[in-house]
Amino acid sequence: MKEINEIEGNNMTKKHRLLIAAIAILTLLHMVFCAFYSRLYGYFNLQDNLRLFLLATLIFRGIFLAVIAISGFISLNDKASKVTPFYLIFFLFNLIIPFVFN
Repeated sequence: MKEINEIEGNNMTKKHRLLIAAIAILTLLHMVFCAFYSRLYGYFNLQDNLRLFLLATLIFRGIFLAVIAISGFISLNDKASKVTPFYLIFFLFNLIIPFVFN
């Protein structure tokens, strides 16, 4: 029975469990950051560091979304079809979080 599940891609390896847990924790941190984004924006604007803040925010969000997308492609490559929807949900959720908190 184990061989059939591995052939069909219905297994969730420890690697994917750890990746999903890490992405979930980073998603929670991203939500907290987005909740305080307007305050941080104002603070860095008063300190004349707004361009650096906006650039750092854009780079970190881009890297975070790229890591989620690469993790999803790895799960497709590993034929772990059970975890691929989780990566897609996290990617789309993190993509729209900044717009929800505005």
